[in-house]
Amino acid sequence: MRCPLCNSEMQEGGLVIDGVAPGWVPLEQFQKRGLHRLVHTGLRTIGKTSILLRQTKVSNAFFCARCNKIIGVFDVTNALEV
Repeated sequence: MRCPLCNSEMQEGGLVIDGVAPGWVPLEQFQKRGLHRLVHTGLRTIGKTSILLRQTKVSNAFFCARCNKIIGVFDVTNALEV
């Protein structure tokens, strides 16, 4: 994959998160402050969690050594209820 910022070749890999699974929230939820930030609506999680290892692995993460950035294309692992 080519870096969309500098067009250099990127190294394919994945993310490993120890503990809690990572998630995405809409910007207004992400910017919450104080106690309000403890509760988010619209949370979408990514990755496969192993309770036994206490790790979440997320594939499709690409690293650009030139920009020092990680860019990813992630599958959402939970269904958002509407």
